[in-house]
Amino acid sequence: MTVIDRRRLLGLAVGGGVTAATTAVIGNPSAFADSNVSGRRAIVIGSGFSGSVAALRLGQAGIRTLVLERGQRYRYSPTEAVFSTELNPSSSMFWFQDTMIWPGVPETPIDRVPGLMQIVVANGIEMACAAAVGGGSVVYAGCTVQPPRKYFEALFPAGVSYSELDRVYYPRVRRMLNTQTVPDDIYRSDPFTHARAYDDQMRAAGFPTTPVMTDFNWDKVRGELAGKLRPSATVGESSFGNSDGAKNDTTQNYLPAAVSTGNVQINPLTEVTGIRSCKGGGYAVEVRQLATDGSVVSTRELTTDLLFLAAGSINTTRLLVAARETGALPNLSAAIGSNWGTNGDAFTFRGFSGPTGATQAAPCVSTTFLDGNFGIPVRVENWWLINFNGTPNLAQFSVAVDMDNRGTWTYDRATAQVNLADWDASKNVPAEAAPIAFNQMLVDKGIAGQGPPAPTGITAHPLGGCELGKATDLYGRVKGYKGLYAIDASVIPGNVGGANPSFTIAALAERALDNIIAAGF
Repeated sequence: MTVIDRRRLLGLAVGGGVTAATTAVIGNPSAFADSNVSGRRAIVIGSGFSGSVAALRLGQAGIRTLVLERGQRYRYSPTEAVFSTELNPSSSMFWFQDTMIWPGVPETPIDRVPGLMQIVVANGIEMACAAAVGGGSVVYAGCTVQPPRKYFEALFPAGVSYSELDRVYYPRVRRMLNTQTVPDDIYRSDPFTHARAYDDQMRAAGFPTTPVMTDFNWDKVRGELAGKLRPSATVGESSFGNSDGAKNDTTQNYLPAAVSTGNVQINPLTEVTGIRSCKGGGYAVEVRQLATDGSVVSTRELTTDLLFLAAGSINTTRLLVAARETGALPNLSAAIGSNWGTNGDAFTFRGFSGPTGATQAAPCVSTTFLDGNFGIPVRVENWWLINFNGTPNLAQFSVAVDMDNRGTWTYDRATAQVNLADWDASKNVPAEAAPIAFNQMLVDKGIAGQGPPAPTGITAHPLGGCELGKATDLYGRVKGYKGLYAIDASVIPGNVGGANPSFTIAALAERALDNIIAAGF
């Protein structure tokens, strides 16, 4: 077998330019296309948590696998700014947008380029989804949290065993991402002053926090604190990536391990525009190859025996709804497109007294689950403000257990677009009201000060559209088609049950791939 330099192939080595985004194939360029090699082939659409899991497990099973990623790959650097941030925004932060849309960033015109984050705006909700090799793992906040059993079991089909996830798949993902809680020396450092103030307020109110498992690399954080690495995590960078690779995203574990099997290649800047079944079996995937400036280099159609959808809730759902409604995959279930939700996301702020610290570090270090005391159950987490400017404000992120508010994605024949049809701002209210009520309790007790108004109608965790057990079987096999699988956030029923969803997305993908491979697909 060819020996593969994983760091070189994934562009993780130091140097070689700052952004260094290219269209070059990552991995064995003949892994998928070599007609002299027999056996089944698979295409994986997307390289985030679930796509990375699929790439590794398929590669280990000897399946020739092509991962199609619309976004760019980025080389991390110990000294240079690889990514723009909210403090120095640029077009490169956004996926083909006309204006910047992000909390705290001025809504100014920008160039339409294949940037890091897609923002979808529809009917009272702004939805964020990543576009990069590594997908959401590059831009998420690192929180690796399990939902409480009782709410998971209330939302998911009975055949999806929480006990099995807890025993087998959550620990597997935790090992792969090397998650840990914050070490005390880092917790006591100046950039985490806000985190300690948050924890103090929570204890004073009788709601003590528990440490969060996170995939931040604490040795790199120490390097930042010691001045050996350019500050990134310690100055609030995270939502648009960490330039020094301070998060153990999937470009540093799952994907290099997948490439090292010799059976996997990853094509960045390759956007899937449509899927259909082939008469003789298998699937055709329509793609357009992009340049870093957003121009289309080429269009083509690829064929495969097995097709794994891991493009995220919005884009997997859009592909499937369009395929059903245009006749490309006419036998898809009517459940495709339904039971979509925001995971109960909300942001709130409050004031605090005492030292502020020079910066607010990005890693979330603590969480508390409020079981119904303030409306619907909600998990609140210590967050950060990248642009806090020394003001004594604390940010809080929350994920509520919203069992009711859901939307449906439908096909508009006049525009040939798939849109969120039945959502409005009222569906955001229960998830936003619970953390606001909690903060107000802290203010009323004199524990916290009144914070600035919070943004509303935002989710970083769109979920659902291809629900497990309804649009698919219990492992993501899409009903109506053999060899077609949904394994990403689209299979979650609109809400994960009181946690950041990435951990459960990855665990469910591990579970799905185990079953699919063991059953011979």
